Amino acid sequence: MTDLLTRRPDRPLPSGQHEKRRADLLAAIETEESRTPRRPWVPLTAAAAVFTVVAGLAVGVRVLKHDDAVTPAHPQPATRELSTAETKTLRAQCEAEANRITANGIKHPFRDYKTVRAFEITGVQDPKIVTTWLMGSGEQVYNKGPKDIKPRSEPAYWFCSRTAGGVISESSVRFGTKAMLLGGPVFGFARNGGVYTAPVVRVTVQPKGEPEVEAVLHDGFWFAPTEGRTKWGPYDADDPARKDYVVRGYDANDRQVYATTDPPDTRECTLPYTRTSRDGTTTTVTPTVAPVCKYYNWPS
Repeated sequence: MTDLLTRRPDRPLPSGQHEKRRADLLAAIETEESRTPRRPWVPLTAAAAVFTVVAGLAVGVRVLKHDDAVTPAHPQPATRELSTAETKTLRAQCEAEANRITANGIKHPFRDYKTVRAFEITGVQDPKIVTTWLMGSGEQVYNKGPKDIKPRSEPAYWFCSRTAGGVISESSVRFGTKAMLLGGPVFGFARNGGVYTAPVVRVTVQPKGEPEVEAVLHDGFWFAPTEGRTKWGPYDADDPARKDYVVRGYDANDRQVYATTDPPDTRECTLPYTRTSRDGTTTTVTPTVAPVCKYYNWPS
């Protein structure tokens, strides 16, 4: 085997071999270029794979791209923001419907609310499914109270929804800018929408007899493309079909941490409350005479 380590002596090529090998090499290069077009240069990190020569073999090595998108296990529905004209049209519909069903004598209940956002869940064909939402902010005024006491007001959000068929579903949803969610980190102010707090990162709604539907999450709010509640009457207090919609909340490990089918028992517990002294300072008092209810401050 030692003869393999001995360098072979250099010998001149026979006459004409230099020219022949040179011609063969040029022909091979021209053939390869015509068969495989040149590709523009791309950084190594953006290539799907590179090849490394090891012991004379071409071995494929996977190189992850920096822009490789990781598909979520439960992707949220796609949305788009409404244009200025579309938002104006939607708001006019919402105000007209709110005025129609408001039975307590309040004229134009949301006229002074400022539009914050208007968006649509795309790709829905069923005309009964809620796809579009308008969100506004303003002041909720409470007129009831002792005589000569000024009406109390608090900052609030206004929500209005519309189905894919163009019918207003919810037009008079009000929700305060701060809230205490009793017993669970998810709350529904309608069958199609509500709020959530940590540790929830995913919300689903399951109509009766159907699979779960992923909700869109936005700044502590959730919106689900499910069938809407239309044809409200002026004296309708609530949506009787909400019990047929199961709302669930999941944490970052996709573990269910809330479900409307498993409501917490809050009958034998108390809540912290706020006490205001004469100088205007406020303190939170936690009762000790009974177990404290599990609660979540919203927004988290």
